[in-house]
Amino acid sequence: MNEEILNLYQAYNVAMAADDVAALDKLLAPGFTLTHMTGYIQPRSEWLGELQRGTMRYFSSIEDHVTVTPEADGWRVTGQNRVLASIHGSGRHEWPLNTEMTVHQIAGQWQIMAAVVTTY
Repeated sequence: MNEEILNLYQAYNVAMAADDVAALDKLLAPGFTLTHMTGYIQPRSEWLGELQRGTMRYFSSIEDHVTVTPEADGWRVTGQNRVLASIHGSGRHEWPLNTEMTVHQIAGQWQIMAAVVTTY
């Protein structure tokens, strides 16, 4: 099971780096939120809209380390990736991002409920 959840985390990072909104749409739970390193909690639809409009652009996500931990109602994934992105018109910058992700099963499918991003 850990491998399936790890694959979900990696698929999320691949889709994010490719600005693949269709793939992210399948991976993210309807109530998904993304807490940015600024502390802003962004709803799913708003984040996906920014990806579609290009106001948030991700170019690459290189994994440094990831752990998958079972919880009573799902899984917790903690990953460190170096992410190259351009946010709201800024130039390309690389951030070392720590992502704390919760994953639950919805209608028989593992989906990402929330992601909280800080730097490491």
